[in-house]
Amino acid sequence: MNTSPAQNRKGSFLTQLFALRRRNQNTHVEPHIHNPAADSPPPPPPPPKDYRRASASTRQPFLGEEYISEKPLLFDVDLDILARPSQPASRPIPIVQKLPPRVPVKAYSPPTMPLTPEEKARRRLAAQRQSQLEKEAMLREEHERQETKRRQRVDQERQEREEEEARKAVLQEELRAAALRKARLEREEREIEEQRSQELRERKQLEKERRLQYTKEMERWRAEQMQRVESQCSEKEEERRRSAEGRRMRIARMNEEVFSAGRTDKMVGWVTVQPPDTLAWKRRYYIFELGHAESKMLLYGNPREVVQPLDALPLDGRVDSIAEWYEGFEELEAIPHSFALRFIDGVEWRMFADSAEEKDRLLVLLSEAAGIIL
Repeated sequence: MNTSPAQNRKGSFLTQLFALRRRNQNTHVEPHIHNPAADSPPPPPPPPKDYRRASASTRQPFLGEEYISEKPLLFDVDLDILARPSQPASRPIPIVQKLPPRVPVKAYSPPTMPLTPEEKARRRLAAQRQSQLEKEAMLREEHERQETKRRQRVDQERQEREEEEARKAVLQEELRAAALRKARLEREEREIEEQRSQELRERKQLEKERRLQYTKEMERWRAEQMQRVESQCSEKEEERRRSAEGRRMRIARMNEEVFSAGRTDKMVGWVTVQPPDTLAWKRRYYIFELGHAESKMLLYGNPREVVQPLDALPLDGRVDSIAEWYEGFEELEAIPHSFALRFIDGVEWRMFADSAEEKDRLLVLLSEAAGIIL
């Protein structure tokens, strides 16, 4: 006997349905027509604390759900009533309304007929054309994809070239700006250097003109000084000539006065001398010794100590000349009544007297002792 799962499910459902009806009849419960408008029954008591409500995934499936999903029911039965737990005896059981069974509608399927060779060839050609069309569509899509990829690559390369060109343009602009800035700085430096050189040339020119002006002024001043010196020299020469003539006249008169009477008190006196080996001036008391084998000028510290002279100057034939300050002894110009005594061996004694008369008398004695003519 061939039994399908659908028939087994149908039989088990009917068996349960009839068993439920027999159990309701055995309990002698009067049928009660459910009135929805009537008062609702009191709410059920609350569940205990340890009670867990079964989720939809853990709820036990109703035995008729599998059959209902496969085949339509023969009777229009409210399955929710069957799925509910048994109610207490005090509550009425609703009456199940019976509906006529549903007649299943069978789908029409045309009878299968064997294909002819022409139909097979036509279908094969159609399949080949479809395959060819699909292949062409795939090739076209691949070509479009490759073309899109190529265009994207070309666009990317073009964008990269444009970015590179823009970067090069920016770099060229920066280099050009740097070159212009460098050229401007160099031009400014050249201008500053030229201005500095021009200022230096002008300063040098001014210095040169100032030096020329100063040189001209110095030459003019030097010429004036030379003229003044020449005039002064001429005046001094004239004065020296007059003083020399006056001195000769005084010396001649002093010579007659000293040697005419043979007085020895005229051959002594005071004089300040500077020996050749020192720079210090020393005041000495002099005594001339004339008429002996050798004329001398003896120098003492004072008139009371004339036993041993401090210096003795031999004069006979050893004196070269008696010179004034303008005859090579300019340092004696500031000393009044001064003169110099030159010896033949190059030794020089510088002297000055207390007065002009004392100087004339000393010159007369020196010239007489040395045998020279003034």
